Amino acid sequence: MQTIRGARILLALKTSLAVALSWAVAQRMPGVLDEYPYYAPLGAISAMYPTVLGSVRAGLQTVAGIALGILLAAGVLLLGDPNLVTVAVAVGVGVLLAGIRRLGAGAEYVPVGALFVLIIGGQDAEGFSVGFLVQMSVGVAIGLIVNVTVFPPLDFRTARLQLDRLQRVVVDYLEDVAGELAEPGTTGGRDWRRRNHALVRITGEVREAVDESARSARANPRMVLRRRRTADPGDPGYDSLLKLENVVFHLRGFTDAVRELYDHEQHDWLVSTALSARLAEAAQSAADAVRAWAAGEDPEEAAERVRSLGGRLHADLTDLSRTEDQLVLAAARDLARLVAVLDPPSAPPAGSSAVTRG
Repeated sequence: MQTIRGARILLALKTSLAVALSWAVAQRMPGVLDEYPYYAPLGAISAMYPTVLGSVRAGLQTVAGIALGILLAAGVLLLGDPNLVTVAVAVGVGVLLAGIRRLGAGAEYVPVGALFVLIIGGQDAEGFSVGFLVQMSVGVAIGLIVNVTVFPPLDFRTARLQLDRLQRVVVDYLEDVAGELAEPGTTGGRDWRRRNHALVRITGEVREAVDESARSARANPRMVLRRRRTADPGDPGYDSLLKLENVVFHLRGFTDAVRELYDHEQHDWLVSTALSARLAEAAQSAADAVRAWAAGEDPEEAAERVRSLGGRLHADLTDLSRTEDQLVLAAARDLARLVAVLDPPSAPPAGSSAVTRG
């Protein structure tokens, strides 16, 4: 069972508060509006969203969807009293209109709104439509007020945790490859192709978390107070994410090249022990560079080792026409590009030009 996070508990409490307030207000509305108080709590629920901007968008889309459904029902009523055929046609057209992307969260309310007006409204469709739309709008407004004023959601922590997770996965992967290069069988025959697919999936999850973090900051009054109190405007993590996405790209290229160097029948490498050991050292140095960068330390020393080892690898290759030597060179290039993401070289080190050029 997945643990319920604090943010979800807070959203539940705020939704309960918004529903209670909207119900209390709805029962005190004047005239015909007082006959439909139960729609206000529904409107409050529709406006409660994990982010402030999301709440505003969902609330407005809900009201727009209901208004469109009411207009659709009005068009049907111009043709006569509701019957089996007209109700079915109204719902069908409502479902078609719900395909309008801009309606977003309000899309489902188009056929529902039309159906409610035709069936529940009955002979008093006009009064019901006014009561339905106004009470839903009141609920949406109360939901927005509660969400904005009571601890408006601002979540950078989840994005940072996800970024830390991806950093650890990258370091572990590089160290596993280094161990396998130094001593075949060290990683127990793990499927690197599957791990590359997992890297893509995890990177996507991290980007989703960072995007959600950025959305939580938009139109959020807590961000205004944060900027006034501190010089830190709050970074959802896009800079780190961009670097990690590039690191993952080059890591996948590196492992693709290394995988082609493995002899699955002999369970050994197709290159000399000296070459595989040097490539292993470069992979371990790349892991050290990522670890240092993730810890907020300078990755320059480890990155320079990777570049230096790449230059030495190139010097050790005796026949670049051999596929194996080309794969070693390609692997070294990917490692050099990987660390260059974290520590861009000011100038190409001596002897490494063949490695850093693509």
